[in-house]
Order: sequence, then C-alpha cells, then structure tokens
Amino acid sequence: MSFDIKNKENNSKYCSQCLSKNDVEHVCSSQLLSDSVYTLSEMANEQLNQLETFSLAQVHVKCQQDLELWHSAAVNHLGQIFTQRLADLNKIYNDDLQPEFEKYKQKMIEQLKNRIIPKITKMLDDSSSSTKKAEQIQMLLNHLKSECEIINDRQWIHVLLPDIRNFSVPIRIAKMALAARLTDGEKDPLDDLSDEENKEEENLSIKKKKKLNSIDILEIFASNPDPLKTYLLETNSSTLAFSNKHILIHDNKKLILFDLNKKIYEFEWNDNDSGILVDICWMSSLSLFVILTIHSVYLYDPTKGYGSNPIKVESIKPLDRTHVLASLSPFDRDLYINYHKGVHIDHYRVTPTSEWILEKRFSKNECSEAKDIGIRDVRCDFQHICLSIMQHDDLKWRLDLMSRDMVRVRRGVPMDSGENQHKFFSMLIPLQDQRWLFVNWFTNQLWIVDQQGKTRLIKETKIKNIRNISLSTDSSYMAIRTEKPSALKIYKLD
Repeated sequence: MSFDIKNKENNSKYCSQCLSKNDVEHVCSSQLLSDSVYTLSEMANEQLNQLETFSLAQVHVKCQQDLELWHSAAVNHLGQIFTQRLADLNKIYNDDLQPEFEKYKQKMIEQLKNRIIPKITKMLDDSSSSTKKAEQIQMLLNHLKSECEIINDRQWIHVLLPDIRNFSVPIRIAKMALAARLTDGEKDPLDDLSDEENKEEENLSIKKKKKLNSIDILEIFASNPDPLKTYLLETNSSTLAFSNKHILIHDNKKLILFDLNKKIYEFEWNDNDSGILVDICWMSSLSLFVILTIHSVYLYDPTKGYGSNPIKVESIKPLDRTHVLASLSPFDRDLYINYHKGVHIDHYRVTPTSEWILEKRFSKNECSEAKDIGIRDVRCDFQHICLSIMQHDDLKWRLDLMSRDMVRVRRGVPMDSGENQHKFFSMLIPLQDQRWLFVNWFTNQLWIVDQQGKTRLIKETKIKNIRNISLSTDSSYMAIRTEKPSALKIYKLD
C-alpha cells in the first residue's frame, strides 16, 4: 500500500519515517539520526553554558594558598635561623669576647694606676728627674694609647650575611682574637713594666725585642748558618712540634723529645696499638703536645719525665673509621682537625674541666670551593686559620685564609703544582707574624705568602730537602727537619 499524504486516516497506520506499520515495534535509521542530533544539541548547549561560566579564579586561589603556606614556612624557618645565630652571637660575645676584653682592660688600668701614674707623680715631686725617664714613660703611654685605638677600631666579631636573594648561603659569625698578647704563646709588653731599679734590664729587654722583630727568618734559608744543634735521624717523617723549651718528633717507630741542647729521651710508638702517627702540634693553652693519628688524638706532657706516655683523648673521634685524619692545629683552647683531603674539618674546644667538646664539623664545601680536590693542612697563627688547598684544574696549591668560624677572609694565589690528585706532598707552616711558609715536597721548593697574600718562591734558599719547619712559641728558635740526609736542625734566631 502506498503512502497517501491526503489520506490521514490511512496514513496514521504507518511510520512517517520509514513507512512501516505503526503497530510493529521498530527503530528506524531516521529515528536514530534524530536522537543523535538531539544529543549533539544538548552537548553543544552544555559546552556553551560551561564556556560562558568558565573561570581560572580557582587556580589563582589555589596558587595563592600554596604561596601563603610557603611564605609562612619560610618566615618560620628564617626566624629559627635568626634565633639560633642570635644565640651564637650572644654566646661568642658573652662567653669569649667580653671576658677577654675585661681582662685586658683591667690589665691596662692596673698598669696605669699602679706603675705609670705613680712614676709620673714621683717625677713631678722630684725636680732632678731626667728627660730620659720622661721619654721612657712617654713610650709606655704611647703603647697604651695604641692598644686602645686598636681595640676601638677593629671589628672584633665578624658577621657574614648572605645576599637577601640567596638564602642558601649560611650566615657565618667569627670572633677575632682581642689582642695578640691575650692569645697563648706571646708575651704581653705590659708585663715588662718594671720598677725604677730594674730599668736597665727593661731597656735591655726592649732592645732585645726590637732585635728579635728585626730578624727576618728567611735570612736563615739564604745564609744557611751553622745550626745550634744537629741530630741525624733514621726516617723522612715530617712530624715536628716546638714549644719554648722542647721539640717532639716521630722517627722510626719512636717518639723522641729534645730540649734546646740535647736529646732528653725516646720511647716506642707502636702503630698497631696506638695508630699511625701523622701530625704533632704544641698547644700553649694546655702546655701539652697534641699527637694525631689517623683515627685518634693523644696528649703528651714533656715535663713529666721519662716513662710518661701520651694519653688518648677518648672523646675525639673521626666521623667513622673509613675517614682518615690528616693534620691538626691549635687556636687558644680550640683544636682544628682536618680529615684527609678535607672531607671534614672538626672544631673541638677544651673546657676548664679538661672536657673536649665538638663545637662544629665543617664539610669540605664549607671550607673550600666545589672544584677543589681537597685540603692538605689546617694551620693556625694568632689571628687566622690557613688551609693548603689543591685545585682541580691545574693541580696547583693555594693558601686560603679563614676566620675562626671558617669564613674565608682571603683567597690564596695559586703556586706550583703538586704531583697528582692522590698524593698531597706538601707542608704548611705559620710564622706567627701573619706570614706563611709552604713546602712542596714534590717539586722540592719553598714558598712564602706575606701579610698581603702575595706569594714568592724562595729561590735563594741554601737549605734543601725541607720536610717541616717549626718555630718556638716565643719565636726565639727555629727547628728544621730535612731529608737527604734525614736530620733535625735547631737554629737560634736572636
């Protein structure tokens, strides 16, 4: 039957899409297309509504919340750093600097009140006083004035603050020594003030001091005078330490103690029992020799006589047994111990009750540059710490000057190169006048770094094959250890 548009009654029996009878259930393709188009219409309207109402405000809010949380955490962390460093600053000032200052200030006040002013009063009352006496007192007053000016002008606590844009750099606080005469090993000129009857001795002492200061230690290497004493040794060990009266060395599995005139005694040093010995220093604040092995520290009193053995400091230990200790140096009541290649530098302090406390463990990155191969020696004079460092690019050595808190004060100028990155053949020696000697064992050359950091190769030296050099704490004597032949030579400097 055909579908007639005009015949509505008949047409109602058929589907208008496919002409199938309406009483037969079916889904024709036209219906499917109509449903799909309707679905597409709904989706399009839905996307339109979504786009019309779409916004990134919630993204902004989420980022703001994250940033505010970071800010709160950063402020809290910065506050913790500030609180800790403020406590460190107060501790340095109250525990170290202020007591030292009061001690020295009282010393100067007592000299003025008890010695200088009474002498001036006596001169005023005595018309026969000579001009020479007045000049002597004038010299002492000028000395006191100079000390006051130094105290007033120097920055006694150094706070190194990183750029505000780089908080990864740590804040460093360093205390400088209040005055050279407050540190161990140097005599205070004020202690030489004497009564009238001892004036001649005082003048001789002043002349002697001037003479001592006028002697350049380098003249010893240029002139090579006859030593006061020479002792032939059996090995080329570099260990050597000098107090005012004694010299301690390690030679052929023995520790040997000398005074200025003779060998006093020796005793066995067993590497298996006590450890392989690598360095020795004299610690004036304790009046003891400090002996360093690859894993331990020992103290030795040279005044206790024959049979007295070094005592191990049980509280001083490396980070673990895989790390090897290499060098050490004292700074007042502090002791700095360097690991092989500067993996760490440990800062210990000894308390008045003889307890050793680890103040801080500095990492290699805190003490040297990222490309540096490592640190050979740590050495202290009365003002700074000096590190001998091998560079990576050219294997050259340089001497970096550090504060007591391991803040770099001066970067060293590269000197001649070492053998390779595995063997650190060198020795660093403080001259106690802000100059430093550096011996390169590989090239057999002696260098000096002056007070301004300028380096000079000492070509005119007549003393060859130097292993180590040490000065007595009063700078009156110098000991040199050499090889080929292996010997210890003692020279008098004044």
